[in-house]
Amino acid sequence: MSKTVRASHIIAERGVNVFADYCNRHNPYIIWREETKNDFGIDGEIELTEKTDDGKTRPTSRILKVQVKSTEHDNSYMIRETEDSFCFSASDSDLEYWKNYRRFGYEVLLVIFDGRKGNEYLYCKKITDIDVALSTKKGRQKAAPIQFSKLNNLLTIGSNEFLDRFASSFKPRLNHFVSEFIDSNLWPFRSEPRWMYAFPSRFKNKKALFSEVQPGIAPYFIIKDSFIYTFTDARKGFKEFFDQASEDGCNCQEHRFNDIVSSSTLKNYYVELMNAYISDFMRRRGMWWQKDYKRYYFFLKEDQQEHKVPFKTRKISKETEKKVVGYYEYGKDHFFRHWAINVKIVFIENKLYLVLNHKYLFTSDRRTPIRPDKITKYTNYINSRTYNDGVLDELHFWWYHFAKNNTEWMIFDGKNLQHPDISVGRPIYFDVPFGIAMDSVRSPAKTRLPVNENSQQLAIFL
Repeated sequence: MSKTVRASHIIAERGVNVFADYCNRHNPYIIWREETKNDFGIDGEIELTEKTDDGKTRPTSRILKVQVKSTEHDNSYMIRETEDSFCFSASDSDLEYWKNYRRFGYEVLLVIFDGRKGNEYLYCKKITDIDVALSTKKGRQKAAPIQFSKLNNLLTIGSNEFLDRFASSFKPRLNHFVSEFIDSNLWPFRSEPRWMYAFPSRFKNKKALFSEVQPGIAPYFIIKDSFIYTFTDARKGFKEFFDQASEDGCNCQEHRFNDIVSSSTLKNYYVELMNAYISDFMRRRGMWWQKDYKRYYFFLKEDQQEHKVPFKTRKISKETEKKVVGYYEYGKDHFFRHWAINVKIVFIENKLYLVLNHKYLFTSDRRTPIRPDKITKYTNYINSRTYNDGVLDELHFWWYHFAKNNTEWMIFDGKNLQHPDISVGRPIYFDVPFGIAMDSVRSPAKTRLPVNENSQQLAIFL
């Protein structure tokens, strides 16, 4: 059966496009930023611009969130319609969703696109406290009417009156009268191999090598162009492996860290070899590699429906458990949702960092990913509801899971193996001379922790 496009998707796209055209043709220009396409939630945000003295257009950092609801049928969102007005039937989930945005200091504009009978009418209204109050427990109901005036709430291309009607609702994005910290997902290596060794091999790949050499006598290594690369001098610590894997009478090359940094080829080899250590570390932490989506994910045994790991909360250091794999059913969809991460080693000048991004993996049977469109749908749903505190909680979880109450994340302890340690410090943060306005609830100031004399790196989590 051939694929089809739902009529509701077409009219929704049409409504967003008409509103984007309105913004584009407004004077002064209104910047429209569409969110990742999905079937729910905020569709995008708008930012005001202003004209400079020399006639140029510049953004003002004044932001409003926008949700567009579109219809082309009489039996739709638009109810109690008269010649002068109509009501929009907002669901309980709509009101709760808008309330969450307002709680974080963002005003929400509700735009109704009326595409009935070939029309292209846009009606716009700011969601107010009165609207949101209907979602409280006292007034909770499945649908709540929000009244629109067909005259006062109509957006007309060419009228250029949007600023006069909504300018007071815009939220400044930046406050240059305060300073803050920006937390990052950049994790500095506190100790890493400073030498890489290479020697010619009789084998072209690992499969051929392990057909003759026992894995138990081998260090971590990679093979490139019939050369074996390691972080330890195999002639000393792994002589049996060296004798079996190397060409007779070969010499071992030694590459210093500065040489590695200055060579793109050696840097790529260095990163690939480091990833071998990280992969082994992840397995010890109960995480497997998913090659198609390039991420490590928490493994679930065949007889398990969920998996929890020890955890200590970020704000009050309460010892608890975090569910990192669970089974879920939504309508006809049923799947396992695994917490996952994507990690990438990067060189910044002559320093080494690990970039860590929180991810999810959705599987049908604990291993096989579900359809990509389903993954996008559920990932967007989660990400659209994850705010700054949620991102910090995710970073804190990964630090706790990997470091296990230590001051560093020890990927490889080589003290007793004539091998360099490989360890990662806490994520770094930056002082910036501005703040990003949030809600009216004042958060406690972040306290600077003492500098660790070994790493010279400030810890960011309390």
